[in-house]
Amino acid sequence: MKVSKKITLFSLSLAGLAMFALPQSAKAFELQEVWRVKGGVVYQGDKILRFNNGHDIDIKVLDLPKTEKIEWKVTLDGQDQTVNFLAQEVDRSNIGEEGRYLNFYVPYGYRGDIKVEAKSGNEVKTWSTKVVDDVYNGGKSGYYHIEESNDQYTYLDTKWDYQTKTYTATLPETVNGQKVYAWVDDYEELKLEKPGVISHSYRGGGAFKILYPIVKAESWLKKNYSETWYYQKQGQLVKDAWVKDKGTWYFMNDKGVMFNQTWLYQGSNWYAFKSSGTMIASDWLYDNNSWYYLKDSGSMATGWLKNGGSWYYLNKSGSMATGWVKDSDSWYYLKNSGSMATGWVKDNGKWYYLASSGNMLRNTYTPDGYYVDDSGAW
Repeated sequence: MKVSKKITLFSLSLAGLAMFALPQSAKAFELQEVWRVKGGVVYQGDKILRFNNGHDIDIKVLDLPKTEKIEWKVTLDGQDQTVNFLAQEVDRSNIGEEGRYLNFYVPYGYRGDIKVEAKSGNEVKTWSTKVVDDVYNGGKSGYYHIEESNDQYTYLDTKWDYQTKTYTATLPETVNGQKVYAWVDDYEELKLEKPGVISHSYRGGGAFKILYPIVKAESWLKKNYSETWYYQKQGQLVKDAWVKDKGTWYFMNDKGVMFNQTWLYQGSNWYAFKSSGTMIASDWLYDNNSWYYLKDSGSMATGWLKNGGSWYYLNKSGSMATGWVKDSDSWYYLKNSGSMATGWVKDNGKWYYLASSGNMLRNTYTPDGYYVDDSGAW
C-alpha cells in the first residue's frame, strides 16, 4: 500500500502566538517569487514548473502592509524526507526593496515538491513548485564535485545539517587506483583538504565546490583564473620557506603563495626575483636606476666584488658605486661602468693616479715620475 508522506518542516509566526488570536477580517494579498539567480529555473506559462536544488528564492507578499499579522508554513513532499532547508522572513529594505519576503534555500540532495502557505486573517495563499537535480538534462548534481580526470566529475554523497547549516561529505583516499595526498579547493582561495570528512558552512550562497586530487608527492599548483602559484609537499602547502625545483630556488610566503616581486628580506639578507618567481643568482639586476649584484647564494652583494676580471664596489644599500669611493682610508675611482680604475684618471680637470690595487697615490711619485700631492692631484 502506498502511503503519501507529507512533513511540515517549518512554521513561522511573526505575530507571536497567532494560534490564540481572535479571527481577523481577511485582507486580499498575493504571493510572487523573486529570484536572485534564475539559472536552473523552468517556467510553464506564468507559473514556475521546477528548479534545481542548491538554489534559494524569495516569496514576496503583495498588497499586505507590514502591520498585518502573517503566518508562514512550508511543506515538503519529496524523496528524501530527512533533508531540511533554511526558511525565514527577511527584510530587503536595506537594498531598496520594500515589502515582505520569505526566503528559503533548498540544499543539494533534496528532490521533490515544495509548498509555501501564507495566512493572514482568513485569507490564505499558496505557492508551490518541484525541485529536481538538473532541470535541463535530469543529471545528478551535488554540493561537492570532485574532478577525477579530463573534466570527469563525481558528485559526493553529501549530508545537509539544518542546525549548523553545513554540508558534510567524505573525500576518497584514492582515485583511479592512485593515492590522493590531498584535494584542492580552489573556490575562493586555494586550500588543501586531506582525504576524509570535509564540512563547509553555507554562508548565503548556493555555489557548489569543485575539488581535484593531488596524486604527486610534490608539485606546483596554480590558482584558477590567476597567475598565483603554490607548491605542495605530501599534501601540505609549503609556507614561509624556500623551494628548489629543477635547480632553481623559489620562495613561498606565509600564505603559501610563490613570491614574484623584486626584493625579499629574509634571514638578514636581501634576495631578488624575476617576475616568474625564480631567484636571481650570480647575476646583475638593474632596478630603479641602479645596478645590484646577487651572489651564488642569491643574497645581495655589498662591498668589493670581482666579476668578469674587474672589481666593483657595492654600497651598503647594494647599489653599484661610480665615481670616488673611500674605503679603509684609501680612495678608489669607479668608472661609469662600475669597474675599478687603475693608472691615470682625469676628474674635474685634474689628474690622479690609481695603483694596480686601485688605491689613489698621495704625496709620492707615480711609477712614471710625476709627483702627486696630498689630495692625490698631479
